[in-house]
Amino acid sequence: AVVSTQSGHYGRDEKNHKEGVAHFLEKLSFSRTRNYESPEQMVAALEPYGGMYESLHFKDVAVFIVSCLPDGLDTATEILSQTLLHSDFSSDDIEAARESIACEIEMFKMGADQEPIVTDLVHAAAYNNNTLGYHKICPVSTLPYIQKSDLDNYCKSNYLPSRMALVGVGVDHEALVRSAQKHFPTILNEDTSEESVAEYSGGYCYKHDDQPPPSIGPQELPTLTHVAIGFKSSAHQHEDYVKYCVLNTLMGGGGSFSAGGPGKGMYTRLYLQVLNRYHWIYSALALNHPYQDCGIFTINGSCHPNHGWDLTQVIIKQFKEMENGKINHSELERAKTQLKSTLLMNLEYRTIELEDIGRQVLASGERKTPAELCAMIEAVTPHQLQALAKQMLASKPAVGAFGDLKNVPSYEEIEAAFKRDNGELTNRISHFLLKGMRSKATGLIKS
Repeated sequence: AVVSTQSGHYGRDEKNHKEGVAHFLEKLSFSRTRNYESPEQMVAALEPYGGMYESLHFKDVAVFIVSCLPDGLDTATEILSQTLLHSDFSSDDIEAARESIACEIEMFKMGADQEPIVTDLVHAAAYNNNTLGYHKICPVSTLPYIQKSDLDNYCKSNYLPSRMALVGVGVDHEALVRSAQKHFPTILNEDTSEESVAEYSGGYCYKHDDQPPPSIGPQELPTLTHVAIGFKSSAHQHEDYVKYCVLNTLMGGGGSFSAGGPGKGMYTRLYLQVLNRYHWIYSALALNHPYQDCGIFTINGSCHPNHGWDLTQVIIKQFKEMENGKINHSELERAKTQLKSTLLMNLEYRTIELEDIGRQVLASGERKTPAELCAMIEAVTPHQLQALAKQMLASKPAVGAFGDLKNVPSYEEIEAAFKRDNGELTNRISHFLLKGMRSKATGLIKS
């Protein structure tokens, strides 16, 4: 039996709170509560039922999961209720969370995988100063100042019954209802003034860092340029959502070194047209990020800093190809088959099934079955994907970039390239050169 409580909105609701509170709550999941003085007591309560707990945290939802034998359903539901509604964070727990986040930030600087950083930056560009634009990673500037009162206020404002879905897999429905009625309040005075609406704005967020990441081995890790360009897509309950998923699978992508065959996506466009053609590109990956009321479709890439301009041009060309190029029958059928296979395989995992049920129920009050989703995938046509790409590119681009950005084009030049039929970058002035020219013009830089 697996029981889960999902809380909607999560980190996107930090508008009236210190940025980074949601990251602290991620670290403090299943800590001290009113009925349990420590996580060890929760473990002891679940032990007779072979139980365990975990949590998953995203920009728009937090998922709290307890797995145990069916006899432990009531205990599992109580622990979920205690975690969401009756947390009692101690000062020691908060300091441990602070140290853990500081360590995580340092690991990001040292790690070879910079994908979470550039994804965070493209969201900040797409949703400027609102909801999904807030950083998932706690900023260093607020890290020392988040206290118990900040955490309590956030929980009181956002962990509300109307934003929660209690989901069970492998449990008796009536038993779950009785346990929910026992441990979760059915009526609670709620302040709805903090309801958030994501407003897509487009724009750019560049973070220049030309220092090579620290290496624990004898060979230094390379300094790379990471660029992500995105456009407004759809919410995960919108009628266009499945089409975006097919388009995402068709574009595919990955790293320049990937093992496997067609099942691993090696026949997707970003492999055939990008990674197989340009040896200097380290990675190219299409990602669709759907949320409850909006979404963003991005292509992320990384390369040696000398090719920052060329990488940006390649990404722009791929977006223009979606809109103007021909989608042949074989690549579309391959994408559909791969997407259906991935969908059905993922739903074999109960944690993913719980998340899927919870997201759909929170957004629409019902759940589409896998059979319904597969039928929707099969119905997608090449004409629909081209119309979708045209609609997507009508929005303002969002650009996130990280690393050595000396050769990355200015946002104005990227935006102008998308307005040209051929998608060409013409004015070879990088973002930093343009920034310097503007600074000189206003007297900020002395010659």
